[in-house]
Amino acid sequence: MKDLLFVLSGLGFGGGVAGIVWAWRVEGSGGERTFSRGPLVGRMRDQLVMIVVAVGAGGVAALGTGWPAAVPIVAGAVFGVPKLFGKTAGSGSIVTIESIAVWTEMLQGTMAASAGLTQAIVATAPLSPPAIRGAAVGLSSKLVAGMHPGEALQGFADEVEDPCADRVVCALQLAVSYRVQKLGDLLVALADSTRDEVALRLRIETSRASIRSAVRTVLVVSVAFAVGLAVVARTYLAPFGSVQGQLILLIVGLLYGVGLTLMVSLARPPVPVRLLGRHVVAE
Repeated sequence: MKDLLFVLSGLGFGGGVAGIVWAWRVEGSGGERTFSRGPLVGRMRDQLVMIVVAVGAGGVAALGTGWPAAVPIVAGAVFGVPKLFGKTAGSGSIVTIESIAVWTEMLQGTMAASAGLTQAIVATAPLSPPAIRGAAVGLSSKLVAGMHPGEALQGFADEVEDPCADRVVCALQLAVSYRVQKLGDLLVALADSTRDEVALRLRIETSRASIRSAVRTVLVVSVAFAVGLAVVARTYLAPFGSVQGQLILLIVGLLYGVGLTLMVSLARPPVPVRLLGRHVVAE
């Protein structure tokens, strides 16, 4: 049994390392292979690293307990739990929304100084909040390069991916297409409504904090209890060493994962409904 576990762990590590090397190497010009560090390759590399770590942890657990079922259970926990809890906090979206409000006010103030929309975007993009600065600078570069403002603004909305940004972009697109009067007043109203949404999101996050704390407590206590039994009460867990026990252990681990996912979904922020984007056009 231990020989089989050693083989499985070695295959997991070997496959993961090979996958990392493959992700780093992409086709270059002339058919030669070069190293690339683009966003997609970076995400693939991070995923493969997590898979290697998860499989390694599962192999170590299996060698320590002598249970083959520990490989998928521990590997799934190591790989899935960080992703599961990483989606529960909405602080990132709150920072983005507040950044949109600040940038909208900057646009309004710059346009009030007798500057056009394009000039206002170019002037405020380098000074925009860090959360949206990359997208704002990209928008500014596209406008300077001569891209149509409507297309450039659509690209900005797709990069930020937030309904508040969609509302601002809709107002700016209308101003570009139909010469909307009193755009400054509209931007002020949008900034005020965006700040109201920030306050609402903060209250919601505060109410969800207790749920996230309860889920983490359940997870920590469950893991600590299982590890404690494995260390001090091996005879109590002896029936799980049989084939039937391993199958039951897999079923219990699966049900626990499903239950934990359902608990985390209570604290997960809902997917925002956007006004712009390719999926909106398709629908």
